[in-house]
Amino acid sequence: MNWMNLYESTGAAGVALVAVAVGAVYLCAKNVVVLGWNGWSFRRHIAALSVDPSRLDPEAGVRSGNPLVRILSEAVQPGPRGAHDRRAELAFLFHKHFGKINRSMTLLRLISVISPLLGLLGTVLGIFKVFRVVGTQSVVNPAVLANGIWEALTTTIIGLTITIPALCFYYFFRMQIQGFQVELMEYAGRFSPPGEEP
Repeated sequence: MNWMNLYESTGAAGVALVAVAVGAVYLCAKNVVVLGWNGWSFRRHIAALSVDPSRLDPEAGVRSGNPLVRILSEAVQPGPRGAHDRRAELAFLFHKHFGKINRSMTLLRLISVISPLLGLLGTVLGIFKVFRVVGTQSVVNPAVLANGIWEALTTTIIGLTITIPALCFYYFFRMQIQGFQVELMEYAGRFSPPGEEP
């Protein structure tokens, strides 16, 4: 199906929904890869530190390609701080190093919100078009009416088909990120220099 056929059968809202669906698939695939790799790499780093804590090198960790390792490396740098300060610092570091992932999560959430609205817009525009055609005819053909309503409802189906998986992935990614935050809090306390309050 080319863009012209799609436009004729679903209108501008249908074309916009297809573009939004492509964006949602891209963001989901990207987040699966990025979060999966970051989590796997971070857990390998922690396993190596658990075997030999002397391998902890905060200065080298700050230059790591993994944002979780960078956060941990910055959080365990020597300095007087309490548990509350550590939580605030970790929240700041998480915001700082997870900026790209947070932006992609925001876009995914936005897609899950606007998809049903675009679907509804397509439905309303389609029904408007059907009534306009019906209004110009003296004898209404039920097939034309049914075909027009089918076209109008297609955008709602497309919108919901995008929204449901996008929301599921969004909350799955949120749970992963919250898990990373809990792990970072635990490991930052464990690998802090002696004498610091965890």
